[in-house]
Amino acid sequence: MRVVAFLFLLSMYAAAAIAQGLPKLIFHGQPTMEQGIPVEPYALFYEDPTADTLKPLPVIEQQPFLPPSRLPQIRSQTARQMKHTRQVIWLQFKITNTHPTDTIQLVYAGGIHAVYSLYLKTDSSFQSMGSSGLCVADDKLRHGYGYVPVHVPPNTTSHYYVRVADYLLLLDNIAGGLHTRQSFDKVVSQMLLQERWLFGALAIILGCLLLMGGYASFQYLLTHDIAFFYYALYTLMACVFVVVLANPRFSLGLTPVSLPWLGHPIALSLNHMLSLLYALFLTRLLGTSRQNPLLWRVIIGLMCVLATLQVMAFMQVFTGIWISSNTLYFMVDTLPSLLMGVLLIVATLLSESKLKGYLLAGQISLYVIAISPFHGLFALNNLSPQTATFLNYPPFYMMLGLCIELFCFALALAYRSKLVETEKNELQKGYARRLETELQVRTLQVQAQSEQLEKQHIQQLEQSFEQQLAEIQMMALRAQMNPHFIFNCLNSIQLYTTSNDAVKASDYLNRFSGLIRLVLENSRSEQVTLSNELEALRMYLEMEAMRFKDKLRFRIEVEKSLDTDLIEIPPLLLQPYVENAIWHGLMHKPEGGLVEVNVEPVQEDCLRITITDDGIGRTRATELKSLSATRHKSFGMKVTGERISLINRLYHTHTRVAVHDLTDAAGKPAGTLVVLEIPI
Repeated sequence: MRVVAFLFLLSMYAAAAIAQGLPKLIFHGQPTMEQGIPVEPYALFYEDPTADTLKPLPVIEQQPFLPPSRLPQIRSQTARQMKHTRQVIWLQFKITNTHPTDTIQLVYAGGIHAVYSLYLKTDSSFQSMGSSGLCVADDKLRHGYGYVPVHVPPNTTSHYYVRVADYLLLLDNIAGGLHTRQSFDKVVSQMLLQERWLFGALAIILGCLLLMGGYASFQYLLTHDIAFFYYALYTLMACVFVVVLANPRFSLGLTPVSLPWLGHPIALSLNHMLSLLYALFLTRLLGTSRQNPLLWRVIIGLMCVLATLQVMAFMQVFTGIWISSNTLYFMVDTLPSLLMGVLLIVATLLSESKLKGYLLAGQISLYVIAISPFHGLFALNNLSPQTATFLNYPPFYMMLGLCIELFCFALALAYRSKLVETEKNELQKGYARRLETELQVRTLQVQAQSEQLEKQHIQQLEQSFEQQLAEIQMMALRAQMNPHFIFNCLNSIQLYTTSNDAVKASDYLNRFSGLIRLVLENSRSEQVTLSNELEALRMYLEMEAMRFKDKLRFRIEVEKSLDTDLIEIPPLLLQPYVENAIWHGLMHKPEGGLVEVNVEPVQEDCLRITITDDGIGRTRATELKSLSATRHKSFGMKVTGERISLINRLYHTHTRVAVHDLTDAAGKPAGTLVVLEIPI
């Protein structure tokens, strides 16, 4: 415990000794200044290794403050990277006013820092005099510079402590300076005059970016081309990038009060978003996904890395979580973007796109111009103030490189539109030629089809004419059948009348009238029911049986499964075959004979009718060639054959007739068999 107490007392004495050796800024009343007085030669410094901005001032007072000669890192006059993301440096100085009545009114301008705070040490406490800096909410900066008022009463010495906190980069010297209000305004005015050209150049760059972004947005609304959409996003993000960097530089007052960190020029990194949109635009324009799938997969992976880093950058702003190592932060911040740029240059070189020249010009312009200042790692000296504001301000190179690159990309889009228009015109011409060829072919086809249709029409007319002719022929044949049958019946009536058999003549005449009535009814139709046809045939056979007395017997049999009232066949189709069997088969047989008519189904749509007689046969009838046979030669058979032929042609059916000669066991003629197969 004694050792600890001894060391504490030793540190107290050392701090008191250093404080006693602190030089003083001595004024006799209110001074007049032209440029202000730098505080560094009159100050002692202490760099807090913990970078804790909440450490109590009595603790800070006990720390070893050293002169600037022993801390060379605080003498840097240009922006530089720090060892850690956060840096806190304390300094103390004294101001003595020897005037007996005049109070000194000064301002302390700490330079461009994230936050600096001024404290006045009294006998036993510290009084806060105010804070200023890029990350101080509601701070009225003047062209990037703020100040804190300093009041020194007459015949007093004021002891001040200043805490300077920086993040990521040290943008100005640590100590700052003392000014009167007039000298501070004069310095700010000089800075405004020196940087007016820089402000004008950045305004022109911003205007060009807005113009190109607005044009691309309008083109996207008109064409819905995704390449214009990516270009518009990329351009508008570049505008945001310019505004974010220009805001603290020119005190534009765009920093939200709730997010004072955004006042720092590199607090929010947009490099990742710019690189991501840059990759989306170029790969879309080059068609990398189709031309080089392997490289496209690598680019997709790097896009995911960039998106993750951008989300982390937003988290840092809104949550205050900073990367612990500043060197690691800048490597992670820039390396993926640089790698993406290299990959996209490779993709452009490997591409077969006609836009390659414009795209390479834009990419090379960006990297040559934006990387040439090496992001402020060194500064150019012996320059005029106006020139130094351009050449020693790294963001200007980045903004200029972006503007030139986007202009080259705009030329690429314009040339692409020309290529699309040319291709469209060629397609239209080819389409017109193809239409003309197709029109000619179609005309020939229409002509051929017209000729074919005309031929078909003629064929249809011919077929219709043939059908009508066939129908007329059918009517004529039916008209021929009726007189032929009537003629045969009248011959029979004449025979009974000649033989003075009035009763039979009357009976025969009654039957004849009924038959004639039925035949006339059936002859008016192209089809009659099978029952009507068989009834007419039965009446005819009865009349012939009366005429031949007992020489003619007949039998008509119908399959029981047949419904004769539903089945229709052509009228008077069976009578000629029955007549032929009677006159040519049975007439020359002394004892007469039998005629059988059998009706049976063959299939569902076919009817088989057989007419069988046991007469002398066709061969014997031909040999006799009797006068009666010649006189009664079957005219009806011929007409019926013609009718069947017309029916087949007119209704596209296949009615078939087959005549077979029958023989007995000894091989002698025993009659005739007629088989008709009629589709139903």
